[in-house]
Amino acid sequence: MKNLILSILILFITGSSLYSQTSPFPKDKNGNEIKPDWTPSKPTESAFGADETLNQNSLDEKKLPKSTNFWIYGATIGSPASINFNLGYYWKDIVLRGSGGVWGPHWKGGQIDLGYTFWKTPVIAHSISLVGGYFEVSPFAPEVGRGGQSSYPTGLNIPGYNRRDPSQEDLLIRSYINSIDSNVATYLEYESRERQKVHLTQRYIGITYDFLLGNFFLQLGGGVGQGDYRNPQLLLQMGYLFNTREYHD
Repeated sequence: MKNLILSILILFITGSSLYSQTSPFPKDKNGNEIKPDWTPSKPTESAFGADETLNQNSLDEKKLPKSTNFWIYGATIGSPASINFNLGYYWKDIVLRGSGGVWGPHWKGGQIDLGYTFWKTPVIAHSISLVGGYFEVSPFAPEVGRGGQSSYPTGLNIPGYNRRDPSQEDLLIRSYINSIDSNVATYLEYESRERQKVHLTQRYIGITYDFLLGNFFLQLGGGVGQGDYRNPQLLLQMGYLFNTREYHD
């Protein structure tokens, strides 16, 4: 019995010695151990050094581009001058803008806008504006009742010949002049002919909705006024406006 116990102790000691001498690393074909380039000496150590700590400043809200206090300038088509140059300024929630152009002695116009921006981001601005303007145009032989004209004047400021759509009174005046001097009547008829340019003017005030998306600009609204056009009138501008928005670092 003693011999059996002694044999078990010897086997246990021998096995423990062999296990402690066995390497935990694999070996290559030459019998050399394959060890990693780095092994931790402490459980908290890392092969990449100390763990990165969170920078509290990185959680601060980044400043967005300024969306107020900037100029806009560019060109649009539409009222008041068909092709318009624009210059404006967005100051906080207030918008000031002027537009217009001069393309001839009787083809010109101008408009002033005073607006309020009710919704704005660094890219988009929605505004409502009070506008006032004036324009003159000289279309060639416009048709009666087309284009919104309330009157259809000719190039003459003479009773009986100053309307392209003559009334019964105009026809009586023309007939009377023809009975007196047919040459004068023929000349007046020629000067009031349909195939010529017509000088039309209009003054107006109105309300518009203005939309600025990046550099694209759209203005749409209505107005009323005095001149050669019926009320209400459509007010429309559309074009490309540059801006001077600044960006924070």
